[in-house]
Amino acid sequence: MIKIGITGSLASGKTTASRILSYKNGPLFSADKIVKELYKRKHINDLIRKKLRINKKDNVKKSVKKMILEDLKNISKIEKIIHPLIRKKKK
Repeated sequence: MIKIGITGSLASGKTTASRILSYKNGPLFSADKIVKELYKRKHINDLIRKKLRINKKDNVKKSVKKMILEDLKNISKIEKIIHPLIRKKKK
């Protein structure tokens, strides 16, 4: 089986391209889908809150989005938390 990795910035069409390439031909691993599932778990939200110092009353996804919009350097902080969790799911 050939594996193809698609990378790109936000809203660059990665999901659309991967759907086209995988149409009727095999499995598709979507990191976006995994992240969406991770945000539904309380212990993941608690971990993100703790590491990024987000108030318990605040919505984690909205707070993370706000942090990124305020300073793009915050993306690396968030990636250090989320990427290892995605890699675990990939296996």
